Amino acid sequence: MRGDGDVVSGWMNKLQSAIANVTPAGLLAEQHRRMAMPGTAED
Repeated sequence: MRGDGDVVSGWMNKLQSAIANVTPAGLLAEQHRRMAMPGTAED
């Protein structure tokens, strides 16, 4: 892979991407599960 998937724009997205690179996969999966639950959408 050439790393094309790592192109991130915006400082907030860059910060989230950097944090995700050092966060354990299990923790990221739990975070995603909570965000994807029905009724958790922000108004």
